[in-house]
Amino acid sequence: MSDSVMRNDIFSNLRKFSGTSLCVFLTCFTIYTIVAGQFAAQVQRGIFLLCSGVAVYCFNPFNPRWEKGDNLFLKWLGRGIDILFVGMLIYAVIYIVQNYFDIASMRAGWPNKADLVCYSLGTFAVIEGVRRTHGWMMLAVVLTILAYLFGGHHLPGILNHQILSYPEIIEMSFSMNGIFGIALATVANVIAIFIILGSVLLLTGLGDLFIDLSFICTGRFVGGPAQSAIIASTLFGSINGSGPANVMSTGSFTIPLMVRSGYSQTYAGAVSATASCVGQIMPPVMGVGAFLMAEITGVPYSRIIVVALVPALLYSLSLMFNVRFRALRKGILPLEKDQIQKFDIKWLPRIFILLATVSVLLWRIFTGSAPNMAGLQAIAVLLIGSLFVKEMRPDLRKIFAMLVDGGKGLLSLTIVCAAIGIVIGGLGITGLGVRFSQAIISIGSSNLLLALIMAAACCIVVGMGLPTAASYLMVVFIAAPALTKLGISVLNTHMFVFYYAVLSAITPPVALNAYAASGIAKSNPLSIGLESVRLGLVGFVLPFLWIYNPDIILGEADSILKATVNITFCVLFAFFMAAANSGFLKRKLNIIERIIIAIGSILLVFPNMVLRLSGLATIIVMTFIFRKSVAVPKISSRI
Repeated sequence: MSDSVMRNDIFSNLRKFSGTSLCVFLTCFTIYTIVAGQFAAQVQRGIFLLCSGVAVYCFNPFNPRWEKGDNLFLKWLGRGIDILFVGMLIYAVIYIVQNYFDIASMRAGWPNKADLVCYSLGTFAVIEGVRRTHGWMMLAVVLTILAYLFGGHHLPGILNHQILSYPEIIEMSFSMNGIFGIALATVANVIAIFIILGSVLLLTGLGDLFIDLSFICTGRFVGGPAQSAIIASTLFGSINGSGPANVMSTGSFTIPLMVRSGYSQTYAGAVSATASCVGQIMPPVMGVGAFLMAEITGVPYSRIIVVALVPALLYSLSLMFNVRFRALRKGILPLEKDQIQKFDIKWLPRIFILLATVSVLLWRIFTGSAPNMAGLQAIAVLLIGSLFVKEMRPDLRKIFAMLVDGGKGLLSLTIVCAAIGIVIGGLGITGLGVRFSQAIISIGSSNLLLALIMAAACCIVVGMGLPTAASYLMVVFIAAPALTKLGISVLNTHMFVFYYAVLSAITPPVALNAYAASGIAKSNPLSIGLESVRLGLVGFVLPFLWIYNPDIILGEADSILKATVNITFCVLFAFFMAAANSGFLKRKLNIIERIIIAIGSILLVFPNMVLRLSGLATIIVMTFIFRKSVAVPKISSRI
């Protein structure tokens, strides 16, 4: 169908108007409930689910090809299906909200026929919404769990569970233990305002400021373009909440810049993909991870972001070291002065507003304010400040765009968290989560390292192809209880699981960040994924470090001196592992030298001080040998 016909299509205009209106309503509803107080749980979560689900059906037709094609029968068939699913979701949510107290007090476990119709329609509507927003991978996960609920009693061993009837399964799915559970609650109660904050930051132009400042800070150094990509992705990704979206936003500028400076297309794509993971683990916002963790563990949000700081910085530093060594090894020159954007004094007001926004956010969180209220106050500071800067000043059109984009950012996250509720409920009702935990505990009682490797592998495999929030929630109720019972603290356990949930986005064969980067870098996504794993090697090791050596975590060490010593050794580990990984330290390294440097760097982070000193001695000796050998000529005085 031609664009002109599409524009004159009343139905298309109506569904676009409806979806946009629901996005605006979601943003306004979020702000209203923070100021005036939240509704009862079933109402608050029901409104989020209803508005997000209907908006998803408005923006994502049943079959886009049918909608855009010239076959009127298929077009209206698809539209009829869309209307059917909208009606199913509206009926189910309104029914559950109106009858919630009767169901909870008199019919829990004994649903009547009307209840079962409601549960069935609502569950099917959510499952279809997941297909439209996250594709077949996430749908396959949910359907697998449902199939397991219906047929798991036929399976042997650890997978076997008691027979569950259709009413039991469908009631669990569309209840506070399923779709309306903790995942949806966290989105509706906490995460939503930070998604809106991210939209406001972008539309006021502060997102571009991240890229400009990072480029100015690192552009004149060897590896500067890649380092600027890392910094920009870290800053942007912390508020963005989505690795692939971060790649698309910052990578569209940073990947071509890296390629022009001399990096290969595959390596440039890998840098962007890996750096986008850092944003998910970098305080203060950490994508959405910190809020989910706070809701599940009961640990204050302020405590979580303090604990997350050092590992996130170590991971960022390891990437910075890697790209610099790679540039030195490949002889990539720094950018010329005329290629580097100069600092503009006109940026100072925007920088001040950015700092004021972040400062207010952190101040309110650390003084005990609820995270959602702190996020709203940060938005207020940002908008008030933007009124005094011409380039940032929002007009009515921009304010409307903020309301729309804020709501749009919630749609896919709300739907996937609702669907994940089915998975979490399924693990609980079958006892599968408990049995997996017991298996990990059994192994960990004799070999903690093997139990940790099992938990990490579970996080990565289960999380492949899923958004970070979904990946974390899929695994945390299986692995976290087991690791906690093995003597690891609750927060360190959840950080362990969360890190690997984040890293699943760069792990082949299904690496979402790599696929997002491949389109910009014009390189094979599998090659980018493999390069990303190699580049992010330190990130895969870090969770083991804080399990065996909690002193690198702020607030966990016995003294400041002990923390400083341990963190210093970790920085040295990141530096020399990057050298071994890239094959350069003063000069190009052969394979034997790289292995020796890698072994020495690993010894630096062992809890045993004798092994650490042995590793340090190895590194010192190798560095002395390299200094005596012929060095690569200096590339530039601006290094």
